[in-house]
Amino acid sequence: MAGYLSESGFLSMTCLRCQGTMLVERQYTRVSRRFNAKCVNCGFWFDLADVLRFFKRVLESGYHGIKIRETL
Repeated sequence: MAGYLSESGFLSMTCLRCQGTMLVERQYTRVSRRFNAKCVNCGFWFDLADVLRFFKRVLESGYHGIKIRETL
């Protein structure tokens, strides 16, 4: 999943399903802020905060020498 900055200032990535263009969106609510990546072609999306939390847990487990048992 290669990312690059497009002319409009959005971070653009390649879709995991259709190899189309994914754009990163910020959504603000009264309670929380969300970062989503959404495909322009097929509509596939995922929450970037969940992915970052997952990799943080995996790296911390490896650093502490604990067996990695994390799932998304």
